[in-house]
Amino acid sequence: MTQPASSPHIVIAGASGYIGMALIPRLLERFPGGAVTAIARRDLASSDARVVWRACDLFSLKSLEEALPERVDLAFYLVHSMGPTAHLDQGDFADYDLILADNFARALRGRGVRQVIYLGGLIPECGRLSRHLQSRLEVEKTLADFALPLTVFRAGLILGEAGSSSRILLKLVQRLPFMLCPQWTQTLNTPVDLPRVLDALTDAALREEAVGRVYDLAGCPPLTYVDMMRETAAVLGKKRSFWPVPFFTPTLSRLWVSLITRSPKSLVYPLIESLEHPMVAREDHGYPGVQRAARYRDLLAGVTGQEPAEAPRPRFRAISRTVRSVQRLPLPAGRDAQWVMEQYLAWLPRFLAPLIRVRCVGTTVHFSMLAEVPVLLKLEVSESRSHRDRVLLYIVGGLLARTSEAGRLEFRTTSDRRHVLAAIHDFRPALPWYIYTISQARLHVAVMRAFSRHLARQAE
Repeated sequence: MTQPASSPHIVIAGASGYIGMALIPRLLERFPGGAVTAIARRDLASSDARVVWRACDLFSLKSLEEALPERVDLAFYLVHSMGPTAHLDQGDFADYDLILADNFARALRGRGVRQVIYLGGLIPECGRLSRHLQSRLEVEKTLADFALPLTVFRAGLILGEAGSSSRILLKLVQRLPFMLCPQWTQTLNTPVDLPRVLDALTDAALREEAVGRVYDLAGCPPLTYVDMMRETAAVLGKKRSFWPVPFFTPTLSRLWVSLITRSPKSLVYPLIESLEHPMVAREDHGYPGVQRAARYRDLLAGVTGQEPAEAPRPRFRAISRTVRSVQRLPLPAGRDAQWVMEQYLAWLPRFLAPLIRVRCVGTTVHFSMLAEVPVLLKLEVSESRSHRDRVLLYIVGGLLARTSEAGRLEFRTTSDRRHVLAAIHDFRPALPWYIYTISQARLHVAVMRAFSRHLARQAE
């Protein structure tokens, strides 16, 4: 039986973010009989019986599958991975985002989903995109590749009290009486305020005419970042001077913006990279239910003159130091993750001969040095959760690993079948942490780069 639109089962991935937290009450108002499953990295509680919070590791497909209800009518994807995910991260945020989106799309299959709504970034109409915007577009394409009933909203800088981009802008205005403004501050962009974003997301929910559409969100006519700072200072009653200069490179800009605002580099760098190109909402792609304001300062109704609060940063306890390492490998035409895994197990002992030996016994893989014993790492292939496009091996023992049920290695074919992601998740090294970071960790990255070159030669 089809779930009635008035009482849908709703899932929000990234629900603990400032957009997700603000979206939940809007959806409950729109669908009074609805039920919301809020997915986040940590346990939270709700006073509303219609909202169930589920702690979930989005890097784990199994964890996500267990967190989702059996039936999903409407799903929101509000996830990004620009913050730390482990004590040691060896990988690009774009590869992390690709795994997360791939997991979400896989987990939704067979649950009767009627609409997935994704909030991404404005895409400049130019040939070259920043790494951040390339990643946002790749996530969008990944969700589409799984043939999900997808609605995409693209937004530039979202103005909201708890938004990372808003905090950076406000801190610059608050802390600098004068500012040297490099070229990136003088490119056009289209900001939008949080209420208009929420209006669009809520209004489009379970509207059949919105499925398959891409909308650009705009809060006001386009203006430059320096004009935004000038207008913000005027609204706050701050006298500020802004001097355009031609000599600040994006690299220098990232460093001083991070220093002045005390914001993580993982947030500052993508913002500035994105602003190197005009981010202007397309007039013919606006969402019909949301109207622009006449002026930028009309979007600043919720801005106060107080210093914005620092956002909490994830912390990891020293007693459970973990490693995440993700490498994107080229995939020769006609091959899959299973083939790449087999290539890796055959190539590694040749590349590191005579130091490393690899022995496969049934579904168990032993990595050892010189002789068959002692075993350095012992991995077990999960037959129930592996297939040609995704091979999962749990790290179950060996001298170099602490016992952990979560530690695992996977090889995963991307949805466009151009790459395989080789990923280690939740690995707990047995070596002392400092020794591990200067030895085993660096060796792993070097080996995977060499293996990537090997695969590239295979593809020629």
